[in-house]
Order: sequence, then structure tokens, then C-alpha cells
Amino acid sequence: MRYHHWLMPALALGLGGLLVVPIGGYSLGGSSLGLAQRDFRVFNNFSDLSANDNQTTDSSFPGYQGAVMAIWKASVEWSSGLHGDGSGDPHQPFGIGSGGANFDPSFQGEATDIGTLDGNVHSEIQGSSGGIYAFAESGLTGGWRIRYYSAWTWDDGPGTAIGGVDLQGVATHEYGHALGLGHSSVAGATMAAGFLGSGVDLRSIEPDDQAGIQAIYGLAGAAKPRISGSNISAGNLTITGSGFSIGGNEVWLTQATAGGTGDPVKVTGVAATGGGTSISIPMPAAAGEGDVLVLAAGTSGSSLSNPWPTSFASTATAPVVTSVIPTSVPALVVDGAASVTLTGSGFAGLTTLKVDGIDVPSTEYQVAGDTLVTLAMPAVSKLGSIAIEVATPFGSTTASVIVTAVAPTVELENSAPGFLIQSQGIGVQVAGAPGDVLFLGASPDLVPTILPGIVDLAIGSGYTSMYVLGTYVIPAKGWHGVVFVTGGGLPIGLTVHLQAAAFTAASGYTFPGIGTNVQTGTVLF
Repeated sequence: MRYHHWLMPALALGLGGLLVVPIGGYSLGGSSLGLAQRDFRVFNNFSDLSANDNQTTDSSFPGYQGAVMAIWKASVEWSSGLHGDGSGDPHQPFGIGSGGANFDPSFQGEATDIGTLDGNVHSEIQGSSGGIYAFAESGLTGGWRIRYYSAWTWDDGPGTAIGGVDLQGVATHEYGHALGLGHSSVAGATMAAGFLGSGVDLRSIEPDDQAGIQAIYGLAGAAKPRISGSNISAGNLTITGSGFSIGGNEVWLTQATAGGTGDPVKVTGVAATGGGTSISIPMPAAAGEGDVLVLAAGTSGSSLSNPWPTSFASTATAPVVTSVIPTSVPALVVDGAASVTLTGSGFAGLTTLKVDGIDVPSTEYQVAGDTLVTLAMPAVSKLGSIAIEVATPFGSTTASVIVTAVAPTVELENSAPGFLIQSQGIGVQVAGAPGDVLFLGASPDLVPTILPGIVDLAIGSGYTSMYVLGTYVIPAKGWHGVVFVTGGGLPIGLTVHLQAAAFTAASGYTFPGIGTNVQTGTVLF
């Protein structure tokens, strides 16, 4: 592990033999970031209020404010070209994005902890270390971690830091270390070992810094992909620019939620039109506000475009549900689940779907563009009106579906279609109107059991092979579930039939009992 310390000017710099100094002011640390290490995140644990007092939105840095925005600005200053139109910092009249090298970072939002040495995360660390403001750690697999000492008063800008240290300026310097640069001997360079004042001047990299990053990653050529615009409409992202491959492009996007590994949300195998000037893709549900980059067919930094801010704000609104089809579903469905379709708008980028306050796994619903969501309705905790909530990065909305009681029913929850996995327990659900009483039986014989005036069942062979598993009163939610643990005692290949005799509250529990449907499964193991 290697540390790059940044000291105040009055203190000595003790990097020893870590740096290789070429002709010129910049120095190289002997490392570089591979294409898989272009991501960066911020764990916003900064304790100073001044580190997060900039809560003004900026269309060039959509979705984030405070320390996260300041560090985002610092990082993309090293990009090959302008970040969007270059705006966002009043102290950089020529725009943010000045590296001119085959290096472009991928902003991946917020982390939920300081991360590992290779996690590519910025965060605060408690305490101090003499005159050191911050330090960059090099990991073992090509990544890095940057820490900022809490003893300093950090200021997030974008104006001049008064009485504090400029977070954006220091972050620009420290990210230069992460990219492979050492300290520069040129006064006024961002990578100089010290600075005067608050550090605001360090936000903009200088010619010596540009020469250093170009020495590591190579000068960005005319053939390097360039993004010049993006637009989101009806759930589709359109990227315009130049240098995209006819086929085989990758689109990299910022993840919508905090945490993760820092890997970009990627859409692969994408074709470009207009002679490599336009790409259009459905916006992935996992992607959110941030940056978009295009990796043309290739495996080096010369194939990766500049980052371009991608904002939903101008085109996207909170989702709207106009209809729920059907309007009511049964409390229990045999051999499957009720399908519910939501129609409306703003569903592209859906991040959360809840039914009755419980998250529905993404495998249980499908988003069809911007206007349609179909889900498998889960069993819920009550009858009547049940809330269905859909949420995207731009807001959420709630619709409802009516859950109704069913006639007395048995459902065998097979672990595999048609089979019983007894090692996991055999799950059975019984359903009916609240208060109904069901006597659940099992038998290997699909031969009737008929007791005139008492019960008429399709299994049990005249009760000679009938096993009563239990008696269940249907609760207010309209169904009841139970798991039978067999201990592996059932022979593999045994076919089991289940049926219940139901005495309903509506009939006053009078005889004869109603035979429910029959469920059949074969013991697998």
C-alpha cells in the first residue's frame, strides 16, 4: 500500500523514492488506473456543516449537492474534455474538464461506507496528522481510497472558502495522486506539494498537470469518442456525439442508489447510427442521475468518451398510474399468482415496487417502457383495498387493488413444478372466507371417499388411505399457510394428493362439508 500525503507549504515532503521525476515539473508515481478502475464514489460523512451547505442544484451535476457535488467537480476536471458544457464552477472560466488525456472518470454516486483500499471512495477520517490535509491510498488490485482529515474545516464551495479549506481544490489534487501523479515542482500547479490561501485555485489543473496525466494515459486523439449531448424521452436515452462504433458499444451510467461496488450500470452490445454519431437505449431501471459515458469497441482509455451529465429533471416526472387491471384479485390463486397490470406514465427507471408495504422482488414484475408495469400479485395481509406503490428517482405514486375472499381452496406450494421437495418442507396454503373451517387431508390414492350427507371427497379411497393433516380456521386475511416437515420420511417418487373438507361460515357450518379442489405433487427428494 502506498500513501500520497499532502502537506502544508511550511512542512517537509517525505515521499522519498516513491516518485520517478521526468524532465519537467510533474512527477509520476509509477502506477495508472485501468479501464475497470474509472469509477469513483463519495461517502458523505463530512462533519463540518460548511462541507455540505451548498444545496443549490446544478444542471451540470444533477441529483447531488454539497460535498458530493464538490468532489464530483474535482474528479471530472481531469476528464479528456469538457464535462457537459463545462459549467458549474465560477473559478474556472474555461470550463471543467481539462485533462486532454485518454482518461475519463465515471461518477457512481454515494458509497455507504469508506470502502476498501481498492474501493475508489472519498471520505472523511477523524483526527489530524500534523499539517496533512488529506491522503490517497493505493490498493493492491489497482484501485485507491482518499481520506480527508476532520481537523480541518472543509468548505464545499462553489464560492471562495472563507476560514476553511476548499474541498473541491484538495480533492482535485488527491484525485491526481489516485490517477498516478506525484507532486509537481511547478509553483501554482494543482499537483504542487502545497498551496497558499484556501486552495480554491487548485480546482483548475494547469499545463504541467495536463502534461503529467497525458504522459501516463496518452494524449486524447481526434478519433476518441466524444459525447456532445444527451436527452431522455419516454424512457429512452439518446446520446449524440462522434466516434461511436457502428456496433458493440457499451453505455456506462451512474447507479441510481447508494452503495454497490462502484461498477457503472452498463448496457452492452449497443449499435450506433448516423455514422457513429447517435446511440439510443431504453433507460435501465438501475441507472439514475449522474454521468453517461460511451465505451466504443475497444479496451483502452482511447475508446472511452468524456463523461456527460445526464439529468432526468427536464424530461421526467414522478410516475402516474391511470388504471389497475384487473381492479380486484382473489386472495389466493391456485398454481400461480394473479397478474396485475398498471398503466400510466413515468415507469421507466422504476426502482421500487411495494404491495401492502412490502418490497416486491424485481424478478416478480416487468417494466414495459414508460407506460406499463405487470406484476405477480403476492399473498397479502388483509382483504379489501391494498396499496401498490411504484417509485422512480423522480418520485412515487400509489394505486390500489381490491383483494377478495375465495371459495374454500387448497394450494400446494411446490418447490419445483409438479414436485414436492420434502427436505425443504412441504408448504400448503388453505383459503376461504374468514371464519371458514377446513379439514385438510392427504392421500396417495385419487379414489373417492364418500360419506352421504357428511362429506364427498375425491381422495382417500373410502378413508382407508386418508391422513388428516390439520384443521384450520381461515383468518381475516382470507388464507392461511403451513409448512409440513416430513424429515425425509416420504418415499421418493410417491404421489400425494391433498384436498380439504370445508364447513363455511356462510352456511352456518352445516353438513355436508364441501370438497375443495385437489392438489397433486410427487416427492422428488
